[in-house]
Amino acid sequence: MKNTILFIAPDYYGFNEVVFEGLLKYSGQKVFHLNSTLSYQYSNFKERLQNFFMKTFQKRNLKIEKKGLHVKQIIESTNFDLLIVNRPDVLANENLNLAIKKSRHSILLLWDSLEKIPQIQDYIGKFDVCYSFDSLDCERYGFKFIPNFYFVKSYKNLIKFDVCYLATYDQRISGAIDFFRRFKEQNIVAKGRIFTYKSNPVKETLPETIKVINKIIPFSQSYKYYLDSKAILDIAHPNQRGLSFRPYEAIGLKKKLITTNREILNSDFYDPQNILLVESISDFTIPQDFFLSPYRDLPNEIQEKYYIKNWVKNLISTYES
Repeated sequence: MKNTILFIAPDYYGFNEVVFEGLLKYSGQKVFHLNSTLSYQYSNFKERLQNFFMKTFQKRNLKIEKKGLHVKQIIESTNFDLLIVNRPDVLANENLNLAIKKSRHSILLLWDSLEKIPQIQDYIGKFDVCYSFDSLDCERYGFKFIPNFYFVKSYKNLIKFDVCYLATYDQRISGAIDFFRRFKEQNIVAKGRIFTYKSNPVKETLPETIKVINKIIPFSQSYKYYLDSKAILDIAHPNQRGLSFRPYEAIGLKKKLITTNREILNSDFYDPQNILLVESISDFTIPQDFFLSPYRDLPNEIQEKYYIKNWVKNLISTYES
């Protein structure tokens, strides 16, 4: 008889869907997925009108209450062998406590550092174990380390660019601008896309090779943006030390990597022929032979180590019966 897993996570650029598919495919167990930020849709105009009066006169929100009830009903439907939660702070406490109560074992899975989302500290003690990709948080709080992963293996594609960059609009934008200015100075062919909502327009003047997009490219599809480039640019978030998904996507796609994250030097896949560390964005030069030399294949055991199949097995291995 298969064990049951309940995976609860917000819809964060579709990361949750990729993890859910990985759990379904590689855990060998029955998996339930709850999107903790899925919005409730009115069933008719009467419900919309009802919610207007509830919010105006009762300080209640029908959509939030209906969504919470839906989540509660799913949790109550069965008992679970393993609960995996990301971002417990966006889940109603009543439903989080119920999910933990209905599960034999529980895992808190972090995709952000605690410095980036400090409110997560209030939930650590609720779970049996906490997994994090951030080595500094693992040292500070005794979390179990689990690196990020890739889920798409090498694709053949016509190369048109030396380097590409795909990111959301945040404080790293100044670094991106500096990189692309240097690319232009060195005649490096680059392309960039910055996602932001229309309500939060980009204030900086961008190089013409960086385009702004207002529609999210889901994680399950974003790898396609990298296919026609030799290298992927990775600008580390200032509030986390762990490696983002980009270094691992580069492994899967067999792309070179330019990164500002010094943690890359501690990885077992670091190869200066494949990876260029830029420690000072204001003063650097890309060696000419970085793009001219071929990508050097990694040993098969390293390549497979970071594939989502192995990531799933590592995550659930402690609680497999």
